[in-house]
Amino acid sequence: MAGYQALAAAGRSIVDLLNTGFGDALPGAPRVPKAVLAGTADFDRVNSSPTAVIRYPAISVYCYRLSVDRETRPGWSAVGSTDGIARIPLRMHLLLTAWDQFVEEELTWLGLAARILEANGILTGPRLDATGEWNPGDILQIVPDDLALDSMSEAFQALTIQYRLCLPYLARVIVIEADPALAAERVVTVGNKVDVTPGGLPR
Repeated sequence: MAGYQALAAAGRSIVDLLNTGFGDALPGAPRVPKAVLAGTADFDRVNSSPTAVIRYPAISVYCYRLSVDRETRPGWSAVGSTDGIARIPLRMHLLLTAWDQFVEEELTWLGLAARILEANGILTGPRLDATGEWNPGDILQIVPDDLALDSMSEAFQALTIQYRLCLPYLARVIVIEADPALAAERVVTVGNKVDVTPGGLPR
């Protein structure tokens, strides 16, 4: 289980994994792609300035959707009913896109990214960004996502850029837990003894 920053931490963990893998696979190479977390606004500023998030060569990791993990949701609900801590298991739906001047280079970077994620599809312990407030034993699994072509097209229709070749991935399961509920204090009602007259009025 993790804190509310776990989604951002998961994204950073994947980016760090890719950048470490790029460095290990291409030591001393004149051009090494850089993996970055990107949002929709970053797609409009590719290579536009030295401060642009996406600059050639690069692999952007774009989270286009979050969903509840239906497979583990009932189990975590059962645990929450026992210990009083609410939890929600989430999935991150990601699109990995290569950015370079030539399509051959983009295909090369996508192939390298796929190899790195396939070989390191489970992140745990020190490979998880510490800002996620992960608990010991937490695991982040990164697997290829089954995304139909029409769904991919719909995702790009919502963007201002033209369709680009992407690798869809799924990061699961990120369990965000609430703070433990404070135990309610017992309320004790103390009644004062009131002496009343036979007519029911206080003396």
